[in-house]
Amino acid sequence: MPDVILKNLPFLLDGLRLTAEIAFWSILGGTLLGLVIGVVRYVRVPVLAPLLGIYVGFVRGTPLLMIVFISYFGLPALLGYKTSAYGAAILGFILFVAAYLAEDLRAGLRSVRPGLIAAALATGLTRLQVVRLVIVPIALRNMIPTLFNQYVRLFKFTSVASIIGVNELTGSAMLVNGREFAPITIIGFIAVTYLVLCLAISSVGRALYARLAVRA
Repeated sequence: MPDVILKNLPFLLDGLRLTAEIAFWSILGGTLLGLVIGVVRYVRVPVLAPLLGIYVGFVRGTPLLMIVFISYFGLPALLGYKTSAYGAAILGFILFVAAYLAEDLRAGLRSVRPGLIAAALATGLTRLQVVRLVIVPIALRNMIPTLFNQYVRLFKFTSVASIIGVNELTGSAMLVNGREFAPITIIGFIAVTYLVLCLAISSVGRALYARLAVRA
């Protein structure tokens, strides 16, 4: 490993830790929010489903950078609260990934075989119980590859947080490059780091799918 990386490794690793934190909370929050939105739109809750459809359409049609700017500059000014760049980045990523996961989850819910739903209803379960106990678990298990593809995308997207001053991996690397001016070495280092970690996330997804997927 070149000297420039070794010399700045603690600083870069701290940026990597921040990237992992942002990715973790964004994935957790985005998955939960996306699941709620997907279920609400799947069961077509009056008023709420159309409003959430507008939200999904807006976010999916807006660049991630703009969503992060809205969470950092727009929402605090509009709602009258203060936030850090770190918190705004996580909120922006949650809002962004939730919109995509909501559509993926809604498609997954629709893919559950009608025969399974009819069988569950025949046992005396209510429609809501069927959704909660049968449709959602089956859809989530079969959607593991899709979910982890989105998680990999989000992990890479965390680099956008550097635009608003979060010193995650990319932000830290750019600061190091500003001091050392070794762009090829530093860019190569962060590229390999992202590649290795994204492959690791994908591997976890494949292992979970092999273990948990419902075989029809």
